[in-house]
Amino acid sequence: MHSSAGLIVIIFGMLAYLAVTLAVWLVRQPVSAKKAANWPVTEATIRSVRKLTIATGRFADFVIAGDFTYIVNDEYYSGRLTISRSFSTHDATPKALVDQKVQVRYNPRKPEEYSVLPDELGGFLVDPYDEPFARDDRPIDLNIDKI
Repeated sequence: MHSSAGLIVIIFGMLAYLAVTLAVWLVRQPVSAKKAANWPVTEATIRSVRKLTIATGRFADFVIAGDFTYIVNDEYYSGRLTISRSFSTHDATPKALVDQKVQVRYNPRKPEEYSVLPDELGGFLVDPYDEPFARDDRPIDLNIDKI
């Protein structure tokens, strides 16, 4: 009798874990380009570039990400984009993208919701950030006080 009660508790615990994981995954999904197609466009400034670790089971991979800020109605908002090498990168480093401008669309009702417009910038490709299992190796510094 005790083993069946324990099994029920384990099953409910697993279901609760799956429900919470699904909810977090849904909230963290980037806004689709289709949904954001009619949102206004603003200019964002890349403030920092870093390598993020992605847990892939027993191994780890990485992605290069850029943290950026944009202003809507005199309020600062921030976001993240993915940076990858283009065929014409040559000797450039992703750090060269700090202080560069990118275009983002933002939700006029909730300006903290944004969508990055894919683009080529300084020999790199910038795309929406979609790495739910990435881990920051250091705190984010958006250099807002240096503007």
